[in-house]
Amino acid sequence: MVRIWGKESWDKAMVMPKKVRGFIDLFRPFTLLAPLIGGICIGLMGWASKNPFPENDLPFLYFDHHFPFLQYHHGFLELLIGASTLVLLNAASNALNASYDVEIDKINKPYRPIPSGIITKDEARTIAWILYPVVLFRAVLVNRTFGFFVMIIMLITIAYSTPPLRLKKRLWFSNLTIAFARGMLGFVAAWAIFGDPFSDFTPWIIGGVMMIFLIGAITSKDFTDIKGDKVHGMRTLPVVYGVRKAAVISGPFFVLPFILILAGVMSGVLELRMLWLMLMVVWGVVTALLMQTVATKEEKIFENTIVWVNMYLMLMALQVFFTATYVFDF
Repeated sequence: MVRIWGKESWDKAMVMPKKVRGFIDLFRPFTLLAPLIGGICIGLMGWASKNPFPENDLPFLYFDHHFPFLQYHHGFLELLIGASTLVLLNAASNALNASYDVEIDKINKPYRPIPSGIITKDEARTIAWILYPVVLFRAVLVNRTFGFFVMIIMLITIAYSTPPLRLKKRLWFSNLTIAFARGMLGFVAAWAIFGDPFSDFTPWIIGGVMMIFLIGAITSKDFTDIKGDKVHGMRTLPVVYGVRKAAVISGPFFVLPFILILAGVMSGVLELRMLWLMLMVVWGVVTALLMQTVATKEEKIFENTIVWVNMYLMLMALQVFFTATYVFDF
């Protein structure tokens, strides 16, 4: 028996110790896909800004007549180190946030590792504070610019979860904090693995699109947490404005970024070939409509709603599509 999804019984975690599985769930693996894919994709964009890829050539990889046939350039390892550093940063922030949300999770998500008693909050906090310096050390090894942006993101995630700032409970500051750290700065940091974000407006512009998307879209995580958030003073949009109004406020942010892409192309800031990303507006409209109807309907498999799942999938798709367009002229 294998415990695959977070909501399944802990008795299914038989192929590994429950403690080990608890730490895996503490990091929330599904949410780590976004920094992994984003780190690789946007890192490629940063490389291409200085070193355009030849046609029909794989980034950093090439075929050789001798074993093991598929070879890699030195930059491939640097890309993996940078992307995995962003993943570890997200894992650390998830662990830290979970350690401060124990009482909230006892109400909203009692199946999580800490409220279910598999992991203690002190263990979660310890692993977070171990990971943070490791992340910063790895980031500086890549380069100083990447290290600088990773440090800023790290400080923001700490301020988001921990007192006295605890930005999570401060209404719009909660959304803006996540959007700025994971949308804008996350994009710019990944670009800095190889590129220079201080000499090119592109990462800031596309990062701004990601940020605007997340300002509203990130609210999708709060609709199923209203009960516990209200009890413990978390001033999220659904708590303050109610479900219906919060959905109306957040919905347009699933569409607005694609209008900004059109504006960027028309103004010459973004290249014409990026215009095809406007097709994603259909996905955005569908997700915004879902938010109006099933915002509080929690999924049986995932720990949140179908809107939350779509938000993450859209974020990852944007990262891939921007890269395909910028790097490969797709």
